[in-house]
Order: sequence, then C-alpha cells, then structure tokens
Amino acid sequence: MGIAISEDHLALEETVRRFVTARCPGRVPRAVLETPAEELPPFWDSLASLGWLGLHLPESVGGQGYGLAEAAVVIEGMGWACAPGPLLPTIWASAVIAAGGGPASLIADLASGASVGAVVVDGLALCGGIADVVVASVGGVWVAASRDVFSAAPVSSLDPTRRLARVAVTGRGFDLACVELVGVDDALVASLGAVLFAAECAGGAAWCMETAAEYAKVREQFGRPIGQFQAVKHKCADMLVAVEQARGVAWDAAAAWDASVGVLPAAVAGAIAPELFAKVAKDCIQVLGGIGFTWEHDAHMYLRRAVAVRQLVGGTSRWRREAAALALGGARRGMSLELPESAEAIRVSVREFAESIAGLERAGQRERVVDGGYFVPHWAPPWGRSAGAVEQLVIEEELRRARIRRPNLAVGAWAAPTIAAHGTIEQQERWVRPTLLGTISWCQLFSEPGAGSDLAALSTSATRADGGWLVNGQKVWTSLATEADWGICLVRTNKDAPKHLGITYLIVDMKSPGIDIRPLRELTGHAMFNEVFFDDLYVPDDCVIGEVDGGWPLARTTLANERVAMGSGSSFGFGVEALLTLVEQCSLGDDPVVLDQLGGLVAEAQSVALLGLRTTARSLTGAKPGPEASVRKLLGVEHDQRTQELGLVLLGAEAATTEGAASQWTYGFLANRCLTIAGGTSEVQRNVIAERLLGLPRDP
Repeated sequence: MGIAISEDHLALEETVRRFVTARCPGRVPRAVLETPAEELPPFWDSLASLGWLGLHLPESVGGQGYGLAEAAVVIEGMGWACAPGPLLPTIWASAVIAAGGGPASLIADLASGASVGAVVVDGLALCGGIADVVVASVGGVWVAASRDVFSAAPVSSLDPTRRLARVAVTGRGFDLACVELVGVDDALVASLGAVLFAAECAGGAAWCMETAAEYAKVREQFGRPIGQFQAVKHKCADMLVAVEQARGVAWDAAAAWDASVGVLPAAVAGAIAPELFAKVAKDCIQVLGGIGFTWEHDAHMYLRRAVAVRQLVGGTSRWRREAAALALGGARRGMSLELPESAEAIRVSVREFAESIAGLERAGQRERVVDGGYFVPHWAPPWGRSAGAVEQLVIEEELRRARIRRPNLAVGAWAAPTIAAHGTIEQQERWVRPTLLGTISWCQLFSEPGAGSDLAALSTSATRADGGWLVNGQKVWTSLATEADWGICLVRTNKDAPKHLGITYLIVDMKSPGIDIRPLRELTGHAMFNEVFFDDLYVPDDCVIGEVDGGWPLARTTLANERVAMGSGSSFGFGVEALLTLVEQCSLGDDPVVLDQLGGLVAEAQSVALLGLRTTARSLTGAKPGPEASVRKLLGVEHDQRTQELGLVLLGAEAATTEGAASQWTYGFLANRCLTIAGGTSEVQRNVIAERLLGLPRDP
C-alpha cells in the first residue's frame, strides 16, 4: 500500500508498479551510475506516451486535467524504482510555469515529453544538463528560460542516476525565450518542490523498508533468521512507521495543493519525508549488513538519492522552522474528507432525528440516541444500526451540528461490545443498555504483576463453587476501581490448559465482599491506578460471558464493523497547541533553535492526525485496513512524550519547580511516562508491527 487510497488512485498505482517492473528494473538505474554523461532513460518515450508528465496540468495546455495528487502517485511509484531521468523536475517545472501563466505551447511540450524541464535552486538544477527549459530566479524575478538563453555545466553528483548541473540564465529581457512567470515567488517554487519530493521519498523509503524486511526473513545468523532478533525487528518496525508517516504527509500535501488550502501541508511534507527517507535508507543498509555496503547491491542508490533530495529541498530544518512559523501565525490543516453522494440520502433522516431531540434535557436526549441506535451506530442491532463508514460520519456530523453529545464510555467501550457480541440476551439487557445510558460504570481487571503485556500468562484463578466461582489472585494498574460499579475480569479456570486456553471472562460486582482495592500511587504522586486483591470472591454463573475456558477470544473482541470517526478540533492535538502558546508566552518565536524543535513536533503531530484520516478514508472507499492504526498508536504516544519534554526545555530552570505554569508541564511530563507502557509497551508494539505487518519471524 502506498499513497493511493481511492479506487482510481489504486488503479493508477498498480499501473505504475507494472510499468517500473517491466521498464525500470534495478539494472536500469544501475546502468547510468558510471556513464560519462546523463541521457534520457530508455523508458522516457513510453512514460510520456502514458500522459503521466501532464497529469497535473489542464487539458487546455496539453495536460490530462487531473491534479498534483495523481502526479504524486506516479512519482511515488517511480521513486520506489529509483528511476533515473527528469520525470520529477519536468513536472515541477511545468507546474511552476502553469502557475505563473507561462506560454501554453511551452507547457504542452513539457506535458508531452517533447521538452525536458528543470528548476534551478541555488544555481543547481536536477537533470539540468539535459533540460530544454529551466525555471529560474533572475534578479528576484522567476522566469521560464529556453535552451538558447541559459547555460548548463554538469557537476559530479552524489546521486549519479539523476545528475545536477550549474545553470545560469544568460538571456536579457523577457522575450519568448525568457518569459516572466507572474505571481511566482520563492515560496511557491520551494513548496511545490517539497510536495513532489515528498511523494518520491515515500516511494524510495518503501523500497528500503521492503528490502530490509525481506532480507531479515531469510538471512541467518547464529542459527536463525536475523528477523527473529528483537533489535532487527524494532529497526524494521521503525522503518514502517517512517514510511507510513512519509506516505501520509505526501498524500495530504498533494491533496492540499490541489485544493489551494495553504502551504502548511507542504511545509510538513518538507519537514518529514526527506529526513525519514534518509533515515530508512541508512537503516536498510544496517539491516543488510556487509552486503548493503557493497556497490553491487542497489541499497546505496537509494541512500544517495535520499541524501541528495534532502539537501536539494533546502534541508529539513528549514521546513521545520517554516512549519513552526506558520503554526504560530495561526495556520491549521483541517481534518476532513468529502463524503460520497450517498451520504445526502442518509443525512435527511439523521438530521430529522437530531432536530427532533435537540431540545430535550440531557438524560432524555441520551436515552433517545441510545434507543435509536445512534450512540454506537457501528454496532449491530438492537444497540446500533450496523452503520457503514459513510453513515457513521453523517451521524457524527449531524449530532455535532445539533450540539448533541455522545459521552465517552471509558472502560464501558471495551466491556459493552464484548457483552453485546458474546453475552446472553439477559446479560445484554442487564449491562449493555445501562452502560450506553451512563447509569453504570466499569473498570478493567486484566493486568497482573507477573504478566505485564503477556496477558495470556495471567494467574488469577477461579475455582468451581455452588452456582458460581471463587476468585483468588491480584490485578494491578486498574483505573476507576474505587468508582466503578462493575469490572471485566479475566481469570484462569483450567491451570492444565495451554496458556491461551483455560481463561474465562467474568463480570465482577466491584462492591462484593472478597474484593480489596488499594490505591497505587504512581510517580506523579497521585493515585490514578489501583491494586485489586481477590480473596474467595464469589462470582455467580450468570456473570460468566461466553464459554468457560473460552475467554481469550473475548478479550480480543472487536466488532466486525469498526467505529469510524473524522475527529474534530486542531489536528495538532492539545499538547502541541499548548506548546505553541508557551512559545508565544516566553517570546521565543524568533529563536531559530526553538523554531526547529517546535516545527519538528508540529509536523509530527500533523502526521499522526493524518494516519487517522487515512484510516477513515480507506473505510469510505471500502478498501482493506492499512497499517496506519498500529503505527498511529506507537507514534502518537511517543510524540506526546516528546511534546511534554520540549515544554520543560523551554521553561528552563522554572521547570525544576511544580509551581505556576510549570506545574502543567512537569505533571504532564511525569504522567506521560505511562503512555509507552499502558496497553502494551512500545517495545511489544514494535514486535507486533514487525511480525504481523512485515511478516518477520516470531521468536520461538
């Protein structure tokens, strides 16, 4: 899976992959590594005949009438193949010329492949030695110059598959050979380049990740595949995280450019994609080991391209500072998707329902929402509506429009679906509806001191008693234990069964005799969690959910029709928004070091939000789930920790206190330590990503 999500883009992506497999296998870029001079690649005419050079251009100037999003799909695929040649610089040049109102004939020649284009940055042009037209700044004015008014001197290039030339525009005045581009400035040219290069970086990084993972599956060391070693697993998992980030920001930047919604997405793409491509390329060579350091392996071509691109876009620090400055100036990127036409037919009835209950008091309003199946519409009836992605999003929009809240169910959001899916009718009536109405609350009794992330290793036992079970053991890290009415509890009911078997799912009355709840004071000084001890706690048979000894699948239950949400508010999240405020309060907005650090987190926050948006976009198209959800959990919690830590850095010595403004940041820093532990540690999450998404072998 790449940038593409929509059906049309996926079809284009598949076509590009077939093209590069047939026309640009590894021997093609390798063939030009040591040639004396750059030439057009052997596939140029075939590529041009497909119309890919003009996807982003209007039909009136010889283009295909699509947009930069389609061009990004092609560029990503060609980047995956490390394709030589001037595809990207020609698209870049034609897009700038079109934006500046340049001659239609000039643009048409670039769109058809009859002319090669290049963009001059700091005197250097990618593929400038074979360019027929260059876009350059002359005396502060951007122009499109033809071959007879510019000189190009090839230079030795870090990436020999796509060489640089020093270009000077020698013509005078603005005639047909040197046309002024109206309204084009440095920011437009650079931002457009950042968008295009981000797509290429996503493709190149994907090749590096795939190559490293495949090698790790078969390369044996110390008698087993190196992919079994956790250090290799984690490096490959981090490569997947980087690839998904690059894909997300490239996808969004291209879409934002087509929609003319500001330059923040381009800055985010420039801040993230080139840096991550370089990182993944380096990590690929590390996983490959000695073979990766040889000239014969293709990995060095990707490393060369990654570093060359990073430098040509002006370095990623420049884009981090730009992203920070834009965010401090109020720029935000809304997280929204265009719903299909089918949404409007659904909207009529949902709006009618929402307006009919908008005037009710909260309790009555919530009851109507629950009984109408609108509280959890993705659930099956009678609790939901088996709503697909489109209907869910329409319901979310219309309830929000009518100012109707659906409160967070907290742990009830885990308990109620399991009971709804596996419980008896009586159990559902007893617990599901009251949970949705908010009349009962829940805690989760899963974790144990000796089990940690290995939930199947739990030892709390339940033995048969008259009409029920006697539970003995200890649970830990239980939030809300003192307030909850009920708890979902996993116990071992067959000690002789394999670890994933012999587990039963119980509902525990938290006010029963035999339960001892002890607050567990964490490093913040507060007691959000609890230890819970069971001493012959009696649980009746009607509190067993599902089959005895069959609780493990229940613990992993998710409804087949997953919840889909668009989200609301700032895509940066509360942490980065608070960080932006802190920078302003401390008058640090002009400090380039602070802007660099802040911009890195602004861009990272945007990339995390985009992972969620891409998951929603896949749901709308009916596509299979991508890896974004797993990546988002891992990246999101580590991002939150980095955000809080920068807050401390900016506060200086004041952050050694817990007074005034510092209290928010010091508490947040301490409290966030649990984020990479709770719900499965980040280390375990990396193992899961490597094994389930990349197919690396499990450690026996």
